[in-house]
Parts: sequence; C-alpha cells; structure tokens
Amino acid sequence: MVDFTDPSGGKVTIDAQKVIRARRALSSENPSAGSRIDHGVMQLVREPIDAVAAAIAAENAAFTKVTTRDGSAVWFDARKVKGPLRISPGMSAYGYRSSLTLMGYRQHVTETHQEVADIIRKAGGKPEPVPH
Repeated sequence: MVDFTDPSGGKVTIDAQKVIRARRALSSENPSAGSRIDHGVMQLVREPIDAVAAAIAAENAAFTKVTTRDGSAVWFDARKVKGPLRISPGMSAYGYRSSLTLMGYRQHVTETHQEVADIIRKAGGKPEPVPH
C-alpha cells in the first residue's frame, strides 16, 4: 500500500497492485493535483508523477512507462495492457509510432512497436506479436 495526498490535503492509501495507469494530472482535472492514478477508480493526488510512479513501482515490479507526444510519461501495469498495436496512418504525422490499449482506451505513444513490446516484456507483461 502506498500513501499520497489528495488535492484537499487528505491522506489517500492505494494498493499498488491494483494500479492500472498513472500520469500527470491535467489542470482541467484539478489545479491542485499533480498526478492521476487509475486503480479501479480515478484518484487525483498532489504528488508529482515521478514521485507517484516511484512509490508504486517500489511495490509493483510490473509498473513501467511509455511516452506521449508531448514527452510526458504514462505509467502502467504491464500485465494489464494489450500491445503493441498498429496506429492509423494519420497518427504518425503527430509523432506517434505505436499504441497500446489500457482500461479499454487506446494510448498512442512515441516508442516503436518493438520498443513497446520490449517495455511490456521487461516489466513482466505479455506483449502481442509486433505488428509489421
């Protein structure tokens, strides 16, 4: 279990094994939040994503990351994703090179298909065959 601070200052305890995804919080989600953690429910916390990711990864060896177009990290449990997946031809114009599915949503990333497969495998997940 890892402890964080919710945007109002209260304590939040999260089971690191249940975390599916964590990323930086958007100001539109809550200006006081530093990170968003999805663990069955969505939880905003004050701590920055680097601190959140380190705390979760210390208790969940399958917690790893990929990179979005703006250079920010999206952390996820490699056992709970499907990928690498092909991207549509138009997405490469935006700098995306591969994608994966987590929580039923497509996450486009800047890593190549092979890099995504390697990231998932190294963290203990089972990647899909690399698309050609």
